[in-house]
Amino acid sequence: MINDKLKTLIVLAQVKSYTQTAEICHLSQPAVSQHIKALEEMYGIKIFKRVGRNMILTYEGEVLVNNAKKLIALNRNIDKELSKKRGTISKLDIGITLTAGGYFIPEILSVFKSKYPELRFNFHTDLASNLLERMRLNELDFVIVDGTPQTTDFMMELLVKDELIIIGPKGHPLADKPVVSIDELKQEKFILRHEKANTRLAFENYLQNHLESIANFDIILEIDNTALIKQLIIAGHGLSVMSRALCEVNLAVGTLKEIKLHDFHLERGIYLVYPGELAKSDIIKSIIGLKDK
Repeated sequence: MINDKLKTLIVLAQVKSYTQTAEICHLSQPAVSQHIKALEEMYGIKIFKRVGRNMILTYEGEVLVNNAKKLIALNRNIDKELSKKRGTISKLDIGITLTAGGYFIPEILSVFKSKYPELRFNFHTDLASNLLERMRLNELDFVIVDGTPQTTDFMMELLVKDELIIIGPKGHPLADKPVVSIDELKQEKFILRHEKANTRLAFENYLQNHLESIANFDIILEIDNTALIKQLIIAGHGLSVMSRALCEVNLAVGTLKEIKLHDFHLERGIYLVYPGELAKSDIIKSIIGLKDK
């Protein structure tokens, strides 16, 4: 059995917060500290160092984290291979970005319920780059991401085209205009996704192509919870950029309004990315089949 202390370490190295690690690992904060201290004593090293307010891995800590990931991946591979030999695969770990989840989680649930009623699965939501890395480490069976995947290690299939729009609350002055300019948007407050999120990157690339910079916008909050972003926009706290699919219901009932920026046409794909050995899997074929519905 893989040491739970190593799992705690991997999470802490990623989120850089004892409080968040405790929440993710369902531990108390003192228990997280005890796990890290025990590993430091076991290996005779210092794992983290403080630089100002930032928590940074030492060289020895980085070596330990990288090898812990490999050990957990190896353990998971052993379990998967034994399950395949026994013909008893019972659980899948599926990575999915927030935007892609808005499209496909309900559809996947429906397919699995009807075709694979005995199958159990976990959805892991993260940035596309993190999900691809986790699939390289065999922590995930396949992933669904928005934006073109930056990888040549896996097979991929376009599932659907996604459109980004600028949204604001009902009654916002810009929502009543047939078209607005970038200069007008720069006068508004924005709530955006994390700087590494594909939605954010696509918007920043658009601005750069129009000789503008995100630095010239008033970004009052960065948050990765799209549902919360919509709530904040509806409450009148600013504007945002979001997938049209995630806003369809709100746009239909009028709680959100599309703000039409001149020459703003951002379309990107949502892709299924999976290891080549799963190419003939009935499960992968079922997911690909969703695009024809």
